[in-house]
Amino acid sequence: MKLLAPAAGLALASLLLLAACPRHRAPPGIGRRVAAGEVRALSPSADGEWLAYLDACAPLQARAVPAGTFSCDLRVVPAAGGEPVRVAGGVTTLPGGFAWSGEGHVLAALDAPDLATGQGTLVAWAPGGAPRRLGEGVGFWAFARRGRLLGFVWRGQLQLWRPGGEAVPVEGADRVATFEFHPRGDQGSPLLLARQLPSAGAGLLAVLPDRRPVRVGGPTGDYAFSPQGDRFAFTERSGEGYALHLVGSAAPGVPGPALGEGIADFAFSRDGERLAFVAGMAPGKQGDLWVAGGAGKPVRMAVGVGEMRWARAARRLAWLEGYDPRARSGAIATGAPGEPAPPLARNVSSFEISPAGDAVAFLKHTSQGGYSVDLEVARGGKPVPVAQGVFGFDFAPVGGELWYRTACTRSSEACELWAAPVGDPARRRKIADGVKSFEFDRERPGRLLLTWSREDRVALDLAVWEGGKLTPVDTSALPGSAVFLAPGGRRLAYAVNDPKRPGVYVADLP
Repeated sequence: MKLLAPAAGLALASLLLLAACPRHRAPPGIGRRVAAGEVRALSPSADGEWLAYLDACAPLQARAVPAGTFSCDLRVVPAAGGEPVRVAGGVTTLPGGFAWSGEGHVLAALDAPDLATGQGTLVAWAPGGAPRRLGEGVGFWAFARRGRLLGFVWRGQLQLWRPGGEAVPVEGADRVATFEFHPRGDQGSPLLLARQLPSAGAGLLAVLPDRRPVRVGGPTGDYAFSPQGDRFAFTERSGEGYALHLVGSAAPGVPGPALGEGIADFAFSRDGERLAFVAGMAPGKQGDLWVAGGAGKPVRMAVGVGEMRWARAARRLAWLEGYDPRARSGAIATGAPGEPAPPLARNVSSFEISPAGDAVAFLKHTSQGGYSVDLEVARGGKPVPVAQGVFGFDFAPVGGELWYRTACTRSSEACELWAAPVGDPARRRKIADGVKSFEFDRERPGRLLLTWSREDRVALDLAVWEGGKLTPVDTSALPGSAVFLAPGGRRLAYAVNDPKRPGVYVADLP
């Protein structure tokens, strides 16, 4: 059986030849350059119309930042091509240096932050206007998940800003440390949750749509909305640990009784109907896994749990019980309240639950015949071996397949990529050789971005796989820069770090 069409196989061979022969002059890719420069980071707007990128970078030598951190200019350019606009300077390559609004294309960044405090001048930009300075000494800031509302903390005071208007302070929301917007953005109630500084008692405030803050509790540890925003949960200091509370968004000032004590972690199911949490944590002791749903009492699912995870589209969990934090491993199990959930395998360090929750894949450490990390999958029964020596795996978003990398060389930089039906892993098929990484396009689940690691520089060669066909895109891309653009993912944006043609590129995909 042929694994790739002849043309795709030749294209893949060409990519690998270019990666292995740095002196060979690479032919141009299918992308077009929309901005020139030595780019260090790239991010598209939510609508795919604009690309923000960092260039003109200088290394930072400060002790407060990791090695390899840069200070750069932030620029933005239309994805269709045009004149770049400089938005801010001194923007670092650290996570959170700049971000787009949840909808449309409003960009914000911290200009020249102080590395010791993390505070800087917050700058916002929208097409057709000049960059706008919203405040100095800003530490925490974030866009709403939907819409274009921007929140930020200026001198401890929570401020809200919308494009075309002025920043408005939220009276009573002072000495704020962090906050989280409602999942529906400015259409939700409460509008956001804000945690105050420890000096203010670390109180949790629910800010209503009329910008009136209501104190919920405190001192607060973690807090989060359910995916639908109809409830939220938070942990409150209790004795030597934290207690967990669940609150209805319609009455944010009335927290319910504690669901558990000694909370280590909590997470809502994707439909928001159930809340899983690990309680009973103490020094030298792992907590137990509980699930609360509806008006009933929480149900204990497992003992000594170190990690747990919900399925993306089902009320089913997978977890590691009997967890050893020193080895970071435990026994894998999966289930839902009211059904038996015996351990499936031991010495497991990594796992994924399928989107529908009907299968769990995991890496098991074994010493039989020599040390190995093997991939197994369980679907309603005894686990089935998939492959030995696996480095990276994931369930396909739809279609019931498990994708994984194995038979790796160059310190796992180059691996064989395989796909196997969850129900019959023996019917696996080989996708490509020498692959560094694979990433699904969530808008078109049957399409993937594949990368190959180069040896002449820290860079990746790119190709797109769909329906058995491999389409080479370009060579020498900046790692982490390639992303499918909205709407529909018919374009791929990426940065090239080849010194002969550096810049931001956009490729139209077949």
